[in-house]
Amino acid sequence: MKTLIAITLAAVYGLITRLMFGFLDNSSQIMSVTFLFVVPLLIGFLTVLLIPTEKTTSGTAAFFKPWLTSLGLLFITLLLKVEGIICWVLLFPLFATVAGIGGLIAYHYKKSSADPAEGSDGPDWPKPNTLNVSLLFMLPVALGSLEGERAWTPEEITIQEQLTIDAPVAAVWQVLAKKHAVSQQSRPPLSSSLLGFPRHISTTLDTLAVGGKRISYYEKGLHFQEKIVRLEKERLLVFSVNTAPGQFPPTVMDEHVLIGGKHLDILDDTYQFQTLADGSTRVTLSSRFYINTPFNWYARIWANYLMSDILQGELYSVRARAMDAKRPVAFSPLHSASKRTETL
Repeated sequence: MKTLIAITLAAVYGLITRLMFGFLDNSSQIMSVTFLFVVPLLIGFLTVLLIPTEKTTSGTAAFFKPWLTSLGLLFITLLLKVEGIICWVLLFPLFATVAGIGGLIAYHYKKSSADPAEGSDGPDWPKPNTLNVSLLFMLPVALGSLEGERAWTPEEITIQEQLTIDAPVAAVWQVLAKKHAVSQQSRPPLSSSLLGFPRHISTTLDTLAVGGKRISYYEKGLHFQEKIVRLEKERLLVFSVNTAPGQFPPTVMDEHVLIGGKHLDILDDTYQFQTLADGSTRVTLSSRFYINTPFNWYARIWANYLMSDILQGELYSVRARAMDAKRPVAFSPLHSASKRTETL
């Protein structure tokens, strides 16, 4: 029971800190070193600090019990709609690991402070007074206000995927030239969709020429406006991507991973076509985008994974439509008789 109370109190502390950062989002950013390193460190420290000494007898327990606090915070913020599922999925491994480190620090400090005469199960950590608690609450917000956007580092990334399609390049090219195309994916559900990224529904194109406009529609009202900026028939097709997050419904994606937001934006997509010796076509789809966080080394891992998944889904859709166009239309006597009647 005492362990549960300790975990609950530490999770409540995390929630209050998150809400304080939300209210002060112009100066204390959620996507900051302070919130994603200092806050979980303090949550883990507070968890083990409040748990009775005899309930945490090893470093392993001290490391993983703060993970329970992090899970509790996850469920509370999802329930209150403070955070979105995709944001937590991306950040939880880092957040929980840092919380575990905070737990280890508290465990070793308690162990070194125990009275040797009373053994390893000596007295619990002294209960913090009101001043200590106040400082604990205010420290992350003060540091976050000082940090602001100073630690953000814009970084441009290009990722590409390839797929061989058993169809001539002219047929594949015509798939992208269609005025209206419904997405078809002859593959299992995308991992990005399982994480909450809306599925691609359809695409419209006004004209296949430089300056032509394409709109890609996704679930939940998400859509991207694209413009052809370079075209070499059956060889190269480049789209610039316009992502204006203000036009998206607020329920589409979490604000901290919103495409076109402060931390992530897609710049352009490039299709390249190569005819292989057997007559099939190799299609290379690359996407150039940027990330802007204080921990790009971590954000890059997830960005590469998700963007690669999205590009693969688009390539599979192109292949499915090209193979459908390649199949001969089944002969229908009724259809044929109808045509003859119309001719007469």
